[in-house]
Amino acid sequence: MKNIPERQKDILSIIAKLDISPTMFRNAVEKYNAITQFLVGCGIEADIYPQGSFAFGTVIRPNAKDPSANYDVDVICQVKGNRSSLAPSELRQQIKNALTSSDVYGGKLTVCDECFTIEYADINGIGFTIDIVPATDEAYEIKNRLVRKSFHPELIDTAIAIPKHNGNRNYSWLTNNPKGFRSWFETINQPYLDFSGNTYRQCLYEENRALFASVEDIPKEMERSALQRVIQILKYHRDIYYAKIQDGDDIKPISALINAVVAQISSTHSPACSVFELLEYVIDEFGIYAQQQQLTLKEFSLKYGSRNVFSRPDGKWYIANPANPEDNLADQWNKDARIPEYFFRWAKAAKSDLIESLHLDEDVQFRAAVENGFGRNAVSSALGNKYSSTTSPRNIISQTAAKPYYSL
Repeated sequence: MKNIPERQKDILSIIAKLDISPTMFRNAVEKYNAITQFLVGCGIEADIYPQGSFAFGTVIRPNAKDPSANYDVDVICQVKGNRSSLAPSELRQQIKNALTSSDVYGGKLTVCDECFTIEYADINGIGFTIDIVPATDEAYEIKNRLVRKSFHPELIDTAIAIPKHNGNRNYSWLTNNPKGFRSWFETINQPYLDFSGNTYRQCLYEENRALFASVEDIPKEMERSALQRVIQILKYHRDIYYAKIQDGDDIKPISALINAVVAQISSTHSPACSVFELLEYVIDEFGIYAQQQQLTLKEFSLKYGSRNVFSRPDGKWYIANPANPEDNLADQWNKDARIPEYFFRWAKAAKSDLIESLHLDEDVQFRAAVENGFGRNAVSSALGNKYSSTTSPRNIISQTAAKPYYSL
């Protein structure tokens, strides 16, 4: 007999095991703070702070094809001043010269087109890398232009300029605003944390008494709300799904897009909900937005109301970056039609694997669906042989199997 609450709890245990541990979190913070102090010692006045999943509290272990892959910690290295005072290549060269001259960092450093990567030794068999993106404050006139365009002008003051590689070692400035994006996300996430945060913090404290003196000692970055768990679940399911598709890495949705659309959709839902209530709501909204592939903007609005998380004016996809009105997070969707096509296929697969599977009568069917969604290694690591059958698994027939077992 199916036990839906227990199945939900087991799915959450899989994601919790893929999350960054308190020890790894503390180690990462210590490492990028040490880089800050090193740069200051080199005469570079800089502020290093996290962006992306580390900042949003939605970290998952990357690379579905390699379950032992390291965690990636993306940080901004914001040097004092603004883009008017130096060229983007000069900014990169300053940081590169300092890091390569170091006995500590020089041997661990990889110079990439967009960032500098430092790889650290494993801790308990798990390693991590820090990707350092050079930046400086955005110019005042550009900030003023963004304020005039923005629906969230209060976010614009933290806009920065980062070097964008244009080929042949040529760089130009690109506007970014990770602090503004994080502030926007935290405003939506706070009611979810208020609803469930104390319970989660208490559990985390009980499991890590050796690290934390009290519940209050737990960094807020280690908290996980229903919204954050939903994003983690979808991101890992995305990695597994697209790993099965040829050229999947080239067409899978970027994490910034997932953070933005899930948060905006969640802003219209009650924060007094479970992870799976919110997950189902978000995926169902994806299914509604999928209708924009066939309907005109007017037809969609008449049928589904004023939904605008995804929009398609003039036949071009648009997903707003709340912290940068000139950034369309769906820009690549308009360059490769496979990206939106597969996104909405992925949403259907996620509903099948993570929501509909909860109601399957047989445990072995539930296990198969979860393995399809999260991969056999991750499921076995968290659940062992639970829900397994002693019989041989049924072979998948490619002609009748659920997507993505056949390609476009």
